[in-house]
Amino acid sequence: MGYMIINGFNTSTLPGCIVTDFGEVEAAKPKGEVAELHGVNGSYRVLDGSFDSYDRTFTIHVTKMIDISIILDKFQSNDNELEFSYHPESVFYAHFLTASYKPFGNHAWQLKIKLNMQPFRYQKTVNSESYNGPGTINNPGTIYSEPIIEVQGDGDVSITIGRETMYLNVKTKATIDCRQGKQNIYNATGAVQNTLRKRGGFFEIPTGRSGVTFTGNVLRLIIRPNWRYKI
Repeated sequence: MGYMIINGFNTSTLPGCIVTDFGEVEAAKPKGEVAELHGVNGSYRVLDGSFDSYDRTFTIHVTKMIDISIILDKFQSNDNELEFSYHPESVFYAHFLTASYKPFGNHAWQLKIKLNMQPFRYQKTVNSESYNGPGTINNPGTIYSEPIIEVQGDGDVSITIGRETMYLNVKTKATIDCRQGKQNIYNATGAVQNTLRKRGGFFEIPTGRSGVTFTGNVLRLIIRPNWRYKI
C-alpha cells in the first residue's frame, strides 16, 4: 500500500487512504546557461555548480472528504519534509504548490497534490561523527554534503575538512549550519552570532574520504553530515 509521510504525518493512518501515483522522479539537474560560441560544434553550457528543482504531482485516493483537509493541513508553504513508501530510509524536501480533488466513484475522492521538489534525496538515518583529534570522514553519497558542525572549545580555533578551512572565535560552543539557505553560526545559547566566524566559507564535504583536523583549544568536534544523492 502506497503512503507518504508529510512532516511526520503518515497518510496510511487514514483508513482507505492510498497514494496511487507518486509522479515522475527526476535526477538532480545542474543549473546552467547555454552559450553560443563561434567555431564550436554543438552547444556549450556554462554551469554554476547548483542544481534545479522540479515539479511533481502526486495522486492520493481517500474515502472521506474530510481526509482531504487533514492531508492538506499537514503541508506548509515551504520546506516540507517528505518520506515515500517506495523509498524507505530516505527523506525528500519540497515546497507546496497546488492541490485539486474530484469524486472517484460514489464513495471516494481523488486528490492531486503538486509539489516543487528540491534536488537530492537525503539519507534518513545518519550517525554523527565525533572527533577529539585528527581523523577522516567518508561521504557515501553521490554529491557533496552540507553538514551541521558543533565545535566545543574556547578561543581562536580553525577547522579543516578536506581542502576547506574555517576560522572562528568560540566561546564554550559554536554550531555551524552549512545548509544552503540556512547558513549561520550559532553560539552556545543557540542564538545566531555570525561574528564568531572570522574567515573561511561554509563547508561542503566532497564524496569519498576527507581529512578532518583542527587547531586551537578544541575539546570536541561533532559533524552531522547530511549525506545525499542525486537520485
